[in-house]
Amino acid sequence: MSENKNVAFIGLGIMGLPMAKNLVKAGFQVTGYNRSPEKAQDLASAGGTAAASVAEAVANADVVITMVPDSPDVEAVVGGADGVFANAKKGALWIDNSTIRPDVAVVLADDARAAGLRPLDGPVSGGEAGAIDGVLSIMVGGEKADFDDAETVLNAIGKTIVHVGPSGSGQTVKAANQLIVASNIQALSEAVVFLEAYGVDTQAALAVLGGGLAVLTTEVGYAGSGWKSS
Repeated sequence: MSENKNVAFIGLGIMGLPMAKNLVKAGFQVTGYNRSPEKAQDLASAGGTAAASVAEAVANADVVITMVPDSPDVEAVVGGADGVFANAKKGALWIDNSTIRPDVAVVLADDARAAGLRPLDGPVSGGEAGAIDGVLSIMVGGEKADFDDAETVLNAIGKTIVHVGPSGSGQTVKAANQLIVASNIQALSEAVVFLEAYGVDTQAALAVLGGGLAVLTTEVGYAGSGWKSS
């Protein structure tokens, strides 16, 4: 929605900082907070605003995005007197782009609604390169109306953006994605051992396999200089 111009971004790490910068490039007014203040200053240098606390970051936000490492980290930044839920204005969208447990996402969504916010769990896939280029895949759980309202924000950081069901569904789909990736990594590892056991030029073999059906059926491939995973 056009009125969602003020965005608070909590967590400016490897993924979060380029995502926040892409929001700035898209014309949003982005206020960022990170436990390491220099990351927030990096955002400020790119046209955003640095906040000294979560409460300060979210005070005037139409949309709050969290991008932190794990379930306890999300719980820490949204809860408490200085957290998102206590300080964001009523009716604001809260999009959690972190990858956390689906059951935690459901509980936090209920807590967010009780605080007057509109929660969406939207974990991402695509790695640092996808974050920098703004082409992340985003699987989103929550109310469809809230998903629709978040569309312009999500389009600034991702390319493949799909509403997959109610709260917790985004995290469930991300868990399925991780299972597939892990299985493929295991299969590729076994393939490398097989190639090496028979004295094959492994680099050459992986290069040719990368152009065939093997790479088309997996999210993990070989990219000339090394492994990549989406």
